[in-house]
Amino acid sequence: MTAFLRQPHHRYQDPLARIWIACAENVGFRIARSSEVYASTDGQGTILIGSDDLLDPDDSLAQMIFHELCHALVEGEAGEAQVDWGLDNTSNRHLWREHACLRLQAYLADGVGLRDFFAPTTDFRVKFWPTLGDDPMTAPSDRGGRREPSCVAARLAAWRASQPRWAPHLQAALAATAAIAGVVPRHIRSDDAGEERMTSLWSTVVPPPPLHPAGHAAVARYPADKGCASCAWSYVARQGIRCRHAPKVRLAPDAPACMRWEPAKDLDCLTCGACCREAYQAVELSTREPLVRLHPDLVVVAGKRRKLRRDGERCAALTGGNDPAQSYACRIYEDRPRTCRDFTPGSANCLDARRRVGLSL
Repeated sequence: MTAFLRQPHHRYQDPLARIWIACAENVGFRIARSSEVYASTDGQGTILIGSDDLLDPDDSLAQMIFHELCHALVEGEAGEAQVDWGLDNTSNRHLWREHACLRLQAYLADGVGLRDFFAPTTDFRVKFWPTLGDDPMTAPSDRGGRREPSCVAARLAAWRASQPRWAPHLQAALAATAAIAGVVPRHIRSDDAGEERMTSLWSTVVPPPPLHPAGHAAVARYPADKGCASCAWSYVARQGIRCRHAPKVRLAPDAPACMRWEPAKDLDCLTCGACCREAYQAVELSTREPLVRLHPDLVVVAGKRRKLRRDGERCAALTGGNDPAQSYACRIYEDRPRTCRDFTPGSANCLDARRRVGLSL
C-alpha cells in the first residue's frame, strides 16, 4: 500500500534525448513533442517532434533533433525564421536541400563513429543515405562531384557549425553521445528474444576515428592512397609537409587523410572561381593598371578609388559556372589587375575563398 501512495519527485529521461534537447536549447531552439506532426518548425524557435508512437523502431528523439539542427545549419538564420525551415515538403523542389542536410548529418556523425546510429528516418534511410560514400560531401562525378549543389550547401553548413554559436554545443552533444555509445553493450541475449528479433540500433556504433596528427579534424576512413601528401591543402616547407589548416604542425609524408581532405588534382581555377565570386567583395585598382585604360566599362570610380565592377556577387569579368559541369573563365585574363595576378592557387587565401563559397571545409 505504501508503494502506491509514494509521490515521485523526479522523472527519468533518456540520456541521449536530454543531451540533444540541451544542445537545441543552447543554440536557441525549444523542443516540443506533438501527436499532430512527424517533425516541423514554427519559424519562431520551436522544433516539433512527433510523439513516440509516431516514430519508427529505429528512430530516436536524439537523431530527430540532430537532423533538425542540421536543417537549421543548412538553411541559416533566414530559414530559422520560416515554418519548416522554408522548405517545400509537398514536392521535390527542395530535395537538394534535404540532401544537403543529410550530407552534413553524415559528415558530423562520421567524426564520432555514429553515421549508422544517426541514420535519418523515413525512406531517406534506404534511398539516399546508403549512396553516401566515404566522403559524404562529394557527389558522383556525373552529378557534379564537389560542385553539386547539395554538397556546396552542406559544406557551407559545416562552416556554420564551426562558429561560436554552434561549435561548443554541437561538439559536446556529439562527444557525449559517442561516450555513451562507447559503454552501451552492442548485443545482449534478450535481443534474440521475442517475435520481431530486431537488432539493437546500438549494434551499428563503430569506434570514433582518431584525431588527425595536425589536430584540426578526425582521420577520415579513406583508402590509403588518400593522405596529406595528395591533399590540396598540404605544402612542402622546411622540415617536411605542413597543412594550411594547421600550418604549425609538421606532418609525416605518410600522414593519413583527415575529414577535410581534398584531392590536389581538383584544385583547378576553372572549376572554382571562388576568389572572383562571393568570397571577396572588391578588387581595388591602381590608376596604372592596363585594365583601367583597356576595359573602362569594368571600372567603378568612387572619388579617388577605383574598383572592378561587380554583377551581383560576381566580378563582372567572370563568365561561366552556371551549372556544376560548366567551367569558369575570365574575359580579361590577360589584362587582369595585379591583385588577381598575385592570388596564388592553393594558398591560405585560396582556401579561405573556397570555404566561403562552399567548395572546401
